[in-house]
Amino acid sequence: MTGLLHPVRRHLLRLLGTVLCSPMLVCAAERSLPGAVRRRILATLDAPLPTVLNVHHLALIRRFNIGWSPVENGAPMLNPAYPLGKGDTLALAMQAIDSKDAALAAQRLMEAAQLLPHFVQMANLKPGSYANGKTPFTLTTRHVKLLRQQSWLPLDMLGMGAAEEYLAEGYWPTPSVDGKRPYGNFTNYPVEMAQALGLPLHRQADGSLTITPALREELKTLHQQTLAALQVFVREAGLRRNTL
Repeated sequence: MTGLLHPVRRHLLRLLGTVLCSPMLVCAAERSLPGAVRRRILATLDAPLPTVLNVHHLALIRRFNIGWSPVENGAPMLNPAYPLGKGDTLALAMQAIDSKDAALAAQRLMEAAQLLPHFVQMANLKPGSYANGKTPFTLTTRHVKLLRQQSWLPLDMLGMGAAEEYLAEGYWPTPSVDGKRPYGNFTNYPVEMAQALGLPLHRQADGSLTITPALREELKTLHQQTLAALQVFVREAGLRRNTL
């Protein structure tokens, strides 16, 4: 079975390359990571998650570059090609934590990436207008509620293979919201969004829940806006606590 899945994983990684890193050869720079850095990345992913979000983690989270997963319905993800924005990721990580230790910078980046779903629960940001590239983004309480409701996949459930495969293809192993069930249990995700936001639901004769077509379209748009909402959140939100 592993042999059959391997080409599929490669295909998905190349799909990410087309969407996030075009032309894909731009990603090739990450394939030249020193052996010690690669080993530290893999060791970090195998180790228990830190229970304290430290100053290094926060400095990296502030620089996170949020992308959009092309899987199924689409969902926010930490951009695996450029998790800290365009440029040499390792150099940017070293700059963020003010260290010349490349292996430590890679370790802190992987820890911060795994802490991202927890950061959304640990931090808070008031509704308002925030800078987001060339166009300001208006963050609402609905956006924040949805960010906290989103279902993040651990790396081994992303369907793209092990961390070694990410690194071999020039990507950093980063987390993503589940594009198939972005809010937990339903593939019919707008209904689950309506539940989370306390919006009107209708029960059909077969017992299933439904919403009006107008509300469905409104919630689909809101779902797409969670990319910008998460980008603003990681840059601006203040910690309520720093422990898991």
